Amino acid sequence: MRPWPGAASFALAAVLACAPGRATAARADDLWRTPVVPHWRVGREIGPLPFALGSASALLMDPVTGRVLYEHAAFVRRPPASTTKILTAYLVLQRGDLDRVVTVSRRAATTEGSRMHLRAGERIRVRALLTGLLLRSGNDAAEALAEATDGSAERFALRMNRVARALGARGSHFENPHGLPDPRHYTTAYDLARIARAALALPAFRALVTLEHARVEDEEGRVFDMTNTNRLLQVMAGADGVKTGTTSAAGRCLVASATRGGFPLLAVVLRSPDRWGESAALLEWGYRNFVPVASPLAGRVARLPLAGRPFAHADVILAAPLRAVVPRPLVPRVRTRLWLPARLSAAARPGAVVGTAVLEAGGRVLAQAPLAVGTTSDRH
Repeated sequence: MRPWPGAASFALAAVLACAPGRATAARADDLWRTPVVPHWRVGREIGPLPFALGSASALLMDPVTGRVLYEHAAFVRRPPASTTKILTAYLVLQRGDLDRVVTVSRRAATTEGSRMHLRAGERIRVRALLTGLLLRSGNDAAEALAEATDGSAERFALRMNRVARALGARGSHFENPHGLPDPRHYTTAYDLARIARAALALPAFRALVTLEHARVEDEEGRVFDMTNTNRLLQVMAGADGVKTGTTSAAGRCLVASATRGGFPLLAVVLRSPDRWGESAALLEWGYRNFVPVASPLAGRVARLPLAGRPFAHADVILAAPLRAVVPRPLVPRVRTRLWLPARLSAAARPGAVVGTAVLEAGGRVLAQAPLAVGTTSDRH
């Protein structure tokens, strides 16, 4: 397994835990499916927040694993304002065809709030609209993209809700593509982090949200010069996205990402009195207190006999990356434990999940990954 970029170097003791007699792979697979939710004790395992957060909701997440490192009222439903546009962009990018030309409708051109200043009848490419959506926070661009993708903003909102649920954002409901106030349009800090994590996995999305400035044109050559509304890009080392949001109902909101030494972090603040300062403080606190670690296991991790075949065996491999983000004081205590049966069925085939690799520290499970059959052989 390749090391996780930015992961700390540490000694891992791999322990092979074999059940007595003929253990079954099902038990190990059940362990793999068990949720891993460590609770870090502020002030003991991690340093206390050196500041008082004024945000109504706040969250810090490791976007690689999806682990929540800190949260305050992160599951309380709140209006998201223009952070909604992260999901809008995600849906449009999933559709693809960024060079498709869109004709702007009158409804889109007259959408209120922050605007890209589109004109009814204007012909412009999806790529340019996405730039206006994510940098200028254009509500008109959001409406135009929704209409171009699903025929209407209403049908697009139905898709938004289906996709949000699929991404694990189950505390949200979206009524429009831009985030203008609606009592039925709400989300949570946790849900926004889930959505942003998925969007940041798309190279085209990452390339846009990291831009401080951009210039695009419509099909007739009209130029749009835009500056990113996310000021954190200009004031914090390593900041590389994601999206602002502001309405009277939502207050000042920000979903912010940063990457240092290959270690990304994702922060969300909703209804914040100082979204730039509080987001930066959360991210800095994360970098001071947490370290990414990855198991050194690679290639074959075990060789097990096959029941009923005296000279047959199967090589067992790690089937997925095994990594976690842990408090700095726990790094020397991180260990890898392998849960495997004493022998495998004679019918074991390559790819079959037969066990679990567990990353743990101080008796806490930090991460799990499946162990699978790599190859089988009847030779000694």
